[in-house]
Amino acid sequence: MLWRMAWRNLWRHRARTLTMLSAVALSYALMLVAFGINDDGHGRMLREAAIAAGGDVLVHGKEYWATRASDIVVRDADAVAATVAGVEGVRAAVPRVIVNGLASTAADNRPVLLQGVRPELEAELRDVAEDVSAGTFLTGGERSPVVLGSRLAARLEAELGDRIVLTGTTPDGEVTRALFHLTGIIETGTREVDEVAAYTTLEVAQRAFGMAGAVTQIGVVAEQGVDAEALAERVRAALAATGAGPQLEVLSWREAVPEMVALIEIDDALGYIFLGVIYAIVLFSITNTFLMAVKERVRELGLLGALGMPGWRIGRLLLRETVLLTAVAMAVGLAIGYAGHRIIAHVGIDIASMGIEEMEMSGVDFGKLVMYSTIVPARWILGSVVIAVTTVASAVYPAWRAARLEPAEAMRFYE
Repeated sequence: MLWRMAWRNLWRHRARTLTMLSAVALSYALMLVAFGINDDGHGRMLREAAIAAGGDVLVHGKEYWATRASDIVVRDADAVAATVAGVEGVRAAVPRVIVNGLASTAADNRPVLLQGVRPELEAELRDVAEDVSAGTFLTGGERSPVVLGSRLAARLEAELGDRIVLTGTTPDGEVTRALFHLTGIIETGTREVDEVAAYTTLEVAQRAFGMAGAVTQIGVVAEQGVDAEALAERVRAALAATGAGPQLEVLSWREAVPEMVALIEIDDALGYIFLGVIYAIVLFSITNTFLMAVKERVRELGLLGALGMPGWRIGRLLLRETVLLTAVAMAVGLAIGYAGHRIIAHVGIDIASMGIEEMEMSGVDFGKLVMYSTIVPARWILGSVVIAVTTVASAVYPAWRAARLEPAEAMRFYE
């Protein structure tokens, strides 16, 4: 009986009901769309940060990550890589030689970050060959190939086939020079990368800089869905079992680039504050609207009391009106939010179109990010419960006021 009365009462005042319904529905839809964009954007930033760091988990010599010293290397790299590759949850163990040095041609000298890689393994993390704008990426069989970033090649005035001299320091502390031939040029679109990047094969880098059997780093690519922190613990345990643990340092990518994790946590917090402000405004508006509705319906509610309906039942009637209003509003909001999610998931939001063209952090180029939308069921369910509870709670005080009306006074309200 009360449910039927509540439903009829809602539509006796269409303008008021539609105003409250639209406020709740649009706020709810905005929350769902914001969740979808944030979850997708954060997921993409985290993945890009892991790629920029060199893997989901990083293995290198003690203190290398803090100092980047050329004399800190992973000895007996093949055995260490085999141990890491055998850990549960590891998709690939990617060895690298990393040398900070100087690239020289007859035209100029420029600082360079040379990476000696195995292309087929590096592609498990990121396929650098996709960024090749000229030549090939270490696939031609040349004896000493090198691939340079586009800006670096331009500064050196180097063209395909030209000789490039790379100067670097060996693990023994000796400065050495090696001759390479330019076989490819990559263009990532990130200024900082294109100005210093250089790639050669792992074996060539080891031979050129006196690192036979050693590497600078082993990047670990995790299987889909494997947590990087848990995987790092398993890798540490596996290396400790071989006796190599004390000489090596194992970091999850979160430990390697904590600034990116902090940025995302701050962005999440600001997002919740933003949504909280919106909902506070909406809920105050709904509470105020319900209070005004109670004042407008004083005589009606007084008549119900005079006909014998107890005050607590009048209060329950108003609460049921709120429950029905919330259910309809959230159904509409869910439809709008899901439609917004599908559109954004298909079209995407180009960060560069928002004025962020050159912003880089932890190796992630925000200007190149395109955010879509992803549904995380737990977030959508929790957000829906919060909206439902807070919206219904906004009517508790107006219902309490209505329950305390004295029928005799209420009947004289409009006399």
